[in-house]
Amino acid sequence: MRLALRTTAAAFAFLFCAGGQGAAATSTRSVMDALRRAMLTRPVASIGWLHAVGNIDVVGIRGRMQEWDDVRGVRFTTDQNAGALSGASGWDGKVAWSQDYAGLVTIDGGETGRLQALDQAYIDNLRYLRPDAGAATVVYAGRRNTGGKNYDVLALTPPHGSELDFWIDQRTHLIDRIVTQIGIISITTTFSDYRRVDGITYPFASVVEESSGNGETIKITSLDINQEVADRMRVPGQNVHDFSVAGGSTTVPVQIVNNHVYVQAMLGGRGPYTLILDSGGDYIVTPQVAQALQAKSSGGLQLQGVGNATEGASFARLASIAIGGAVVRSPYALVLPIATGFGVAEGMRIDGMIGYQLLARFLTTIDYANAKLTLAAPTSAPASAAGAAAIPFYISGMIPRIPIDVDGVATTAEVDTGNRAGLELSSPFIAAHPAIGALAKTAPGVTGFGVGGPSTARLGRIPTLQIGPYAIANSIASFVVQSKGALADPFNPANIGGAIWRRFVVTFDYAHQQLWLTKGPAFDAPAPQDRSGLFLIDDDGAYTVISVLPGSPGAAANLVKGDIILSVNGGPASL
Repeated sequence: MRLALRTTAAAFAFLFCAGGQGAAATSTRSVMDALRRAMLTRPVASIGWLHAVGNIDVVGIRGRMQEWDDVRGVRFTTDQNAGALSGASGWDGKVAWSQDYAGLVTIDGGETGRLQALDQAYIDNLRYLRPDAGAATVVYAGRRNTGGKNYDVLALTPPHGSELDFWIDQRTHLIDRIVTQIGIISITTTFSDYRRVDGITYPFASVVEESSGNGETIKITSLDINQEVADRMRVPGQNVHDFSVAGGSTTVPVQIVNNHVYVQAMLGGRGPYTLILDSGGDYIVTPQVAQALQAKSSGGLQLQGVGNATEGASFARLASIAIGGAVVRSPYALVLPIATGFGVAEGMRIDGMIGYQLLARFLTTIDYANAKLTLAAPTSAPASAAGAAAIPFYISGMIPRIPIDVDGVATTAEVDTGNRAGLELSSPFIAAHPAIGALAKTAPGVTGFGVGGPSTARLGRIPTLQIGPYAIANSIASFVVQSKGALADPFNPANIGGAIWRRFVVTFDYAHQQLWLTKGPAFDAPAPQDRSGLFLIDDDGAYTVISVLPGSPGAAANLVKGDIILSVNGGPASL
C-alpha cells in the first residue's frame, strides 16, 4: 500500500480526546481490534516479506510497478517502468533514496523526503497491525460521514514520522483512506478492491491524490507473502552512463543578468537555445521549443514554485543537451511555459532551464565575475581550489541545502542559482524567530517571479549572514509573507540566491556533496540593488507594473499596479 508518490513509544499508547476517557479508550481499542481481525487471519509476526506487482498510472503516464517490503526490518524498495517516471525508490532503515530513469541515485536528506519514506515504510510493512501499533501514538479522532459511509478516524503517529489519519469503514472495518500533511502538501490515499491472500486482506487498488493536483493510481496484479526480498533492500550504486565531456572539461561564456546565469545550449543538435541555470530546478523546455524539436509530450503534472499557484507541465524526451563539449544523451525534460515566468520578469528570451539533473552529473563551476561556466567530469576525490572553502550540503528533493547562520541563529538554506535575490527567509522561520522578523523594514511587495507566479516579501538588512568561514555583513534579505509556495514550507527555513553567490566562484561537487566557495572580486562590494520599488513584467517592450512599494521612488512618481510603461524620458522603455 503506497502512501505517497514517494517520538518513540515503547508500547501502544492510547491518548484520549475530549468526551470521557473511558469511552474514547474503548472506542480506540475496539476500532484497532476490529481492523486487525478484518485484515489478518494469521499472526502478523508470521509475515516477514511482501512482494507486490501491478500496473501504475502516474500523472497520466502508465507503466508497471513492483514493491518489496521487509516487514520485520521496516524497509521497502519500489521499482516502476513508466517512461519519464521510470526508476526506483526506497527506505533502507536509515536513508530515503531514489533512482531516476537514467540510473542517477539521490540520497534525500530533507525532512519531506524522510517523512514520506518513513510513513510509507510504516504503512506498507503493516506496522499498525502489530500489538503495539509499531510503537505509534494512537488517538481516536472521532467519527466522520461522507459519501453515504460512516468512518472511525484514528490519528496514528509512528516513531519520528508524521501524523497519519486512518479512515476506517465502520461496516467492513477496513481502511478506506489515509490522510497526512507533510510540509505544504497534503496527501490522501484511498484503498479499495480488498482481497484475501494467504491470511492477509490486502487492497489491490489505491489512488494517491496530492493537494498540488498530482496523483497516481495503482492496481495490484499479484501479491506474494514471505518471498525472500532482503537482496532488494540495499541502496543501489550510481549507474549513470548518459553523459560525457570532451577532454574531461569544457568552459563556456554565460550571461549574468539580474544575478541569474544564462547559458547557450544545443538541443538535439539544434539551437543555440538560451537556458537558465537553476540549481533548484530541472531540465525544462518551453512548449515552443518542444514543438520545434518535434519532441512529443506525455503526462500532466502540477509544479509548485515560489508563487502561490501551481503550473501545469508535461514530459518530453530530447535527443541530447550539449553545452560546449559536455553532452547529456536522451534526457527527459519538463515542458513548461517558463518564458511567461522567468522570461517576462527578466526581459530575456528564455527557452528553458537546466538544473539538478545536469549539475549532479558534472563537476560544475560558476565564475560570476568572469561570466564563465565550467563543466568537468566528476572525480573520485573531492574537488578543491586554491583559497576555497568546502561547505557540506545534503539534497532535499533535488535541491542542495547548506548550514548557515542568520544573525546568530543556526539554520539551513537552499542553494538556488535560479533565485535572483540574496537571502530569503521563509514565513515559518520568521514566525519562529520574531527578533529576526523585526529586521524587515519595508511594506510587503513583489520581490520575485517564477513557477506559480510572484513571490511577496518585505525587505530588510541582516547584520551578519555566515556561510562556512565567510561572514557577509548588512546584506539585503527578503522576509517572505506568503502562506503558500515553497517559502511557506515549514521544512524550508531559507533560500540563498544569486545576489549572494555573485560574490564567489561557486563549484558544485555533487559526487561528494560539497559546495566550494572562493571569494570573488565582488565579495566586499555592495550588491547592486533595485531601489525603484517597482516590479515590472515585460510584454514585448511594454512594461506592466505589478507591484509598487509604498514610500519608494516608484510610488513618488505616482505609478500604481496595472500601469504600463511605454517610454522613459521620451525614449523607448527598456530594461
